[in-house]
Amino acid sequence: MVVDAMATTLIIVAVGISLLLTVNSVINHFALIRPKPARIASRVAILIPARNEESSITFAVQSVLNQELLDQFEVVVLNDGSTDATAEKLSALTHPKLRVINGESELPQSWLGKNWACHRLSESVDADFLVFIDSDVTLEPLAVASAINALTENNLHLVSPYPRQLAPTLLARIVQPLLQWSWLTTVPLRTTRLSLRPSLAVANGQFLVCRADSYAASGGHKEIKSEVLDDIELLRSFYRNGFTGCVIDGSDIATCKMYETNQDLISGYAKSLWNAFGGPIGSLFVNTFFLFVYIFPLTGLFTGQMPLALLGLISGIAGRLVSAKTSSGRLIPDSLLHPISILAFSLLNLVSWWRHLMGTNTWKSRDLK
Repeated sequence: MVVDAMATTLIIVAVGISLLLTVNSVINHFALIRPKPARIASRVAILIPARNEESSITFAVQSVLNQELLDQFEVVVLNDGSTDATAEKLSALTHPKLRVINGESELPQSWLGKNWACHRLSESVDADFLVFIDSDVTLEPLAVASAINALTENNLHLVSPYPRQLAPTLLARIVQPLLQWSWLTTVPLRTTRLSLRPSLAVANGQFLVCRADSYAASGGHKEIKSEVLDDIELLRSFYRNGFTGCVIDGSDIATCKMYETNQDLISGYAKSLWNAFGGPIGSLFVNTFFLFVYIFPLTGLFTGQMPLALLGLISGIAGRLVSAKTSSGRLIPDSLLHPISILAFSLLNLVSWWRHLMGTNTWKSRDLK
């Protein structure tokens, strides 16, 4: 009886936390900055690091070249030692605003590839605003003007418009929505606009916009040269130097297809999840927390606590529905798979840690130690 009472108490606690997080996601749905376009007279440099992106680089560059309401902008692509047809794809693109540079085949000591590429790109331009775009991102014509306008209107130094994520496989549909769901449910977004607390940093390196002077003053990518989570750490470096920044809605102005196959997705998550929560203790805490809040209450289905279990299930699904609505994602049936998503996420964490400890993590054919 004591065990049953304790289990019931724990389920009540878990469901209560789930409900609070879902309420926070609703608050964030209305708090999230949604950028609107305006003409930008300042100098803008749009920077694209590209390594082995033959399937997407043409669409990404063309979408950037089609940007509107930018009076002065240039596009610079760095071909980062690609071993596929990326170089050929880039050579076929000609435009007066486009410049292609080549990266070194060997990285400098202690630098990671993307960080070095972004650093090289930033050094190659003279602009008021720097816009970093991943090669698998496609922008709407008013994307950059809208993002810069959101930055200036809200007196920020960096904004990260979160693109709408395209999920071509079942595993991607199960896992990818957790990206935006995680910060929508757990982070107080209104606070992040003014706070300089590193723990509140939310950013997505797929699409980053910042003031060039703030980027330089914070050390830019040189300051985070060996960090796997370059986007989060870049924003934290801004915070450390007194500059503000936050995530904003990018679902109407950009799309991203991160992974074409399940294997790509597993490798992508494996390269970074081990480092996502500050080490093994943080990783253990986060995974245990999500399993406790969203999986443990389901045991009530088999122990006579069906109403509580159903309430926990409905609460988790409701949070996913809010997240999908906010990010223009799939509502049904994907949101109904939330418990499976949590389990899949925990398994990916295990894979990430195993590969990290074994020294077998790689990305774009480069080792990640």
